[in-house]
Amino acid sequence: MSLAAVAPIRSRPLLQSPQDIADFEQDLLSEFVLARAAAGIADETISGDVDALMEVRGWCGRPLWELIPTDLDRFFGEDQRRLATLTKVRKAHALATYFEFLEVRHQADIHAATGVLVQCPVDEINRARGKTNMRVRIPPPAADVDRLFAGWRDDLHSARKYAPSVRNYTACRLASLIGP
Repeated sequence: MSLAAVAPIRSRPLLQSPQDIADFEQDLLSEFVLARAAAGIADETISGDVDALMEVRGWCGRPLWELIPTDLDRFFGEDQRRLATLTKVRKAHALATYFEFLEVRHQADIHAATGVLVQCPVDEINRARGKTNMRVRIPPPAADVDRLFAGWRDDLHSARKYAPSVRNYTACRLASLIGP
């Protein structure tokens, strides 16, 4: 028995017309939104991610799966240059998340349908840098806290509703002493 040459069943990509590509893109984006919602991501976050994806899609004028790192170099380096750092970080994160979704769930489908191998264009070189965490809050000095509660305690006698005022003072003073 000898091996026979196997001819590919599909000799050309499935998606040929612009409408086929647009429909496929919409299906992928819809599934991405559903997957993010199923993961418990807030609607506002999902909406922001989709807006960022649509902005990049409009800027490049072709399907997102065709993006390469140099495309994002131009997008973030020229088009988005004047935006706040955290805005660029958010957009880069949205793109990276979308490409992770494409790579994990649809890399084979996209390759079979278009001939393009999906690879995330957000890399260590063009990833927007910025602090995404909040600044550390430094508590006020103990003397300032004591002065606040001393003034509040002195005002309790003239409070219109004495009982709720004492309750609020006591709860806040206790929290300041033992922590929230």
